[in-house]
Amino acid sequence: MKNSMTTTVNDFQVISVVIPSLNGSYAKLLFLTGVEYAKLKETSKSNIGQNKKIFSLYMESNVNHDLLQSGMGVLTKKQFDELLKENYNSKMQQGRGGKLLRDAV
Repeated sequence: MKNSMTTTVNDFQVISVVIPSLNGSYAKLLFLTGVEYAKLKETSKSNIGQNKKIFSLYMESNVNHDLLQSGMGVLTKKQFDELLKENYNSKMQQGRGGKLLRDAV
């Protein structure tokens, strides 16, 4: 089995998303289509070398939140809202002690 997935129009990518100001180091697990993931990577690359305030971080993972060595990036609040907010808020995820992680507003 491969450690990372390539993205095409017909496949998907699993990512773990962290919003430090909202849920500390706890992540929500999201499933993205290949098209959604390609847009996420493209947007994240545009932040490299820019002086932008980072809101969220993501990394390729598997369904057990095991982080993979490739595919990581950062998003501003506006970028997160456009690309991941709806998906992020639709997932219920528990942190330590069974406490539900908060949704992004």
